Amino acid sequence: MRETIEDAVGATARFIFKVIIWDFVLFQLGRAVMMIAAMGRYPTRKGCEQFRRRIQWVGIATLVVLWLAIAAFNNLRH
Repeated sequence: MRETIEDAVGATARFIFKVIIWDFVLFQLGRAVMMIAAMGRYPTRKGCEQFRRRIQWVGIATLVVLWLAIAAFNNLRH
């Protein structure tokens, strides 16, 4: 019984991380950053599916850069 509950909780956590965070949030963030950087020319609809992982990694890099910028700004104030 305990293993079943642990499996269900683990599957739910993996679903939340994979589908909601990785496939939606990071993809949309990466896509927005790439669209801004390319002035709306990249990625195209066809390119979105072709370069899906690359776009998600741009989303991760964006979060890291934002986090580092916030940390640097907070250290400058002290």
